[in-house]
Amino acid sequence: MPLHLVSPFDREVEAPPGDNRRGTISTRHWRQPLRDICFILIKAGAYLGSIYLAVLGLPLLFFLLLAGGDLGLFFMHLGNLAAHYLAADHARQAGFINELKLGLFGVATLIVIWRLPRFLDDVSAALAPRKEVS
Repeated sequence: MPLHLVSPFDREVEAPPGDNRRGTISTRHWRQPLRDICFILIKAGAYLGSIYLAVLGLPLLFFLLLAGGDLGLFFMHLGNLAAHYLAADHARQAGFINELKLGLFGVATLIVIWRLPRFLDDVSAALAPRKEVS
């Protein structure tokens, strides 16, 4: 016996002819927009997640380029930055954090602007009505 599962969302409530009850709801009217919204939310989450990872990876790339690819020099620069940060007073630490946040936010904004046309093209192409080939 094959397994055939039909969920309540897969079957449509049908009223007999002549029955004009107001309680019958067709699921076709709301399922497609709900699918589209879920698809857009998933794609937007992946888009923003990739931007977030790219922005967090840029300081690492900067310090690796500064060190010439040598991990010993990389950790020396990172240790120097950490020592100066810990030696600074609270006002300078707060100023550094604010400048860092502003810089990373600016870089994230530039990456979003750079990648937004491709994201919109991908979403619009995926949501475009498909022509049935017969």
